[in-house]
Amino acid sequence: MKAYLKLIGILLLPLALVIYYADSTIQIPLSGWKLSKARIQSPFTFPIKEGDGLSPALSKGEGALSTSTSLSEGTEEAVTLPDTTSHRILFFGDSMVEGLLRRMNGYAFANGHDLTNVVWYSSTTEIWAKTDTLHYFLDKVKPTFAIISIGANEQFVKDVAGREAYIRQIIKELDGTPYVWIGVPAWKEDSGINDLTKRIVGRKRYYDSRDLTLQRGRDRMHPTFNAASIWMDSVAVWMASSATAHPIRLAKPSDDKRHTYKTYALQPLRN
Repeated sequence: MKAYLKLIGILLLPLALVIYYADSTIQIPLSGWKLSKARIQSPFTFPIKEGDGLSPALSKGEGALSTSTSLSEGTEEAVTLPDTTSHRILFFGDSMVEGLLRRMNGYAFANGHDLTNVVWYSSTTEIWAKTDTLHYFLDKVKPTFAIISIGANEQFVKDVAGREAYIRQIIKELDGTPYVWIGVPAWKEDSGINDLTKRIVGRKRYYDSRDLTLQRGRDRMHPTFNAASIWMDSVAVWMASSATAHPIRLAKPSDDKRHTYKTYALQPLRN
């Protein structure tokens, strides 16, 4: 009987996935899609439920800038004027993107941007650098702006210095496309991946999320969806300001309606 119920559960997962992502269209790969073993899967890798009446807050208040505005290593160009054009935005990274994209969908709709989200569960800078996944989506979307959020699965790696080549490869793959890198809202002190990434991309492209106080889900690592929305609000303020290398139009949505954009969910890479 247990085996029978388990089989029913497996068969119902695709339907559950569509319901779960009702505000974001899940795209099925085309035939011949070369993603180095990456495949669509259910996003139920960690259970998250928001508590009734709980109000996650930033340590500096909603919409506040993080310490990414402080000086860091890396070459920075002169401050540019805000870019008011509409962009094709590619938002890609690990499971942290799942929470952020819901609010980012609203920002894209309110500001006339076209958005494509790619959530690759359990992915790392190494995986993104060594597979053809990023190349595929860059060729498909042809973005004029990119948002990156990778590093949650590398918070405690021992060989931090070895990640530098992977980070640089990801940037090289972007081939000059303007981008920002959203740092991990660390739940514990990391072994150096955040400082390394910040040094490589520079303070005007790196949003340091470590000073944010965010309500966490059951796994005590991922912010709840409500907290992730507040996190995205803070990132958006920074992205639209002269604190970034290429500020773009990201006025706060006037409503809380959910809007639909293409979202790809990729399962963890298996050896």
